[in-house]
Amino acid sequence: MVGLKFNIAPILKQRKGKEMSNLVAVHSMLVELHGGMLTLAAVCIVATIVSRTHFRMRKTSDNYGIFWPADSLIGKLALYAEPTAYVAAIGGIVGLIASAVVGFYVYPIEFITGNSLGMGKVAFSIFATVLMIVFVFLRSRYGQNLWRNKGTAAVYACVGLVGFLTMVLAGSLGGHMAGKGSVLDPVYAFVGIDPNNFGISLSNMPIVTIGVSLIGIIVPMGSFMYFQRKNKTDSNT
Repeated sequence: MVGLKFNIAPILKQRKGKEMSNLVAVHSMLVELHGGMLTLAAVCIVATIVSRTHFRMRKTSDNYGIFWPADSLIGKLALYAEPTAYVAAIGGIVGLIASAVVGFYVYPIEFITGNSLGMGKVAFSIFATVLMIVFVFLRSRYGQNLWRNKGTAAVYACVGLVGFLTMVLAGSLGGHMAGKGSVLDPVYAFVGIDPNNFGISLSNMPIVTIGVSLIGIIVPMGSFMYFQRKNKTDSNT
């Protein structure tokens, strides 16, 4: 188990008071909100992939025809899962931003900026927010039509799932900040990663966050436009 080098609990005890207690409660609620929303979005993305793969194989593979009894259930799954992922992602973004704002009031700024753990939590939260904003933008701009092309569908789904995983990492570091540890600690120990030190400090924070955020915008958008143009070219030939 990875050791916990930082613990915010003693610091919060020094800042007792009704207002602080209320802020801690609100922050915890918002963390649960965006965590639940983005988890729902990720589950619905996977469900949409499964349902569309099912119907594609029903059309292209005779051997797959034995699964026809599942058509009704998969059809309903496809009908509701896709828009649910979109709505849940919007709720997740709102929760991420709101919890970040409240978090800056709950945690002392010197604690956040004074160690790699706090800076890593902030960085991964930013990355998750950026990716989910790209996810929502693509769906808002192109609607369900983006699922008609394998390339654009793959980019869209990957953006949402990577955004979810990044949020999980941010939440894991938040657990360490609160002195509670994380369910990912066995994974960290297995791969030899110290969650208290992701190499992000106050000095390199702007470069890392801006650089990774730009990559998180440019790569998905560039890939999406490439597949979209390729699909148009193939349709015209």
